[in-house]
Amino acid sequence: MIAVVGRLDDAATLAIARRAVGGGSAAQLVATVPLGSDGDRHLAELASAGVGHAAALRSPSATLEPADADLALRYLPDLRVVILVADAASLGPAVADAAAWAGARLIVLGTDGRIAGDDPVVLAPPPSDPDEAFAGMVAALAVRLDGGEELAAAWRAVTSQLGLEGPRVSRAPDPSPRR
Repeated sequence: MIAVVGRLDDAATLAIARRAVGGGSAAQLVATVPLGSDGDRHLAELASAGVGHAAALRSPSATLEPADADLALRYLPDLRVVILVADAASLGPAVADAAAWAGARLIVLGTDGRIAGDDPVVLAPPPSDPDEAFAGMVAALAVRLDGGEELAAAWRAVTSQLGLEGPRVSRAPDPSPRR
């Protein structure tokens, strides 16, 4: 299962979740959902796209609190991939801890790389994604990881399928002092 952590007012959050389901994986949204008819409309749209929302919190706030994200992720069964789409600065540590606890691969969008965790995949999104090409790439990678592929093989398959040249998976240098 793939968990997409983000904001309902961020088109990338919904696009990635929809595309993950379209790629054959189960996906759950971890976000706040507005109270009232706007929230009901969002939940209906998610349900019609096959995206689960068991970890969606009804709240007047658009921002998810780190403790709520952590709790939501820990209650999702069979979690294999967590995609942190929005609010990485505030949610990153909690989401990384929850992903590590579940043994899930973490994909983080739009951060400066200061997310701890078990080898997070950090991707820089484009300024806009009107045709959802970037969202599709992220979802395709997540679907392959959810299916059990190793990161390097999944990345090669996705970039080859999309005709991308040049991007490679690499590890960040270990900042710990050498002895």
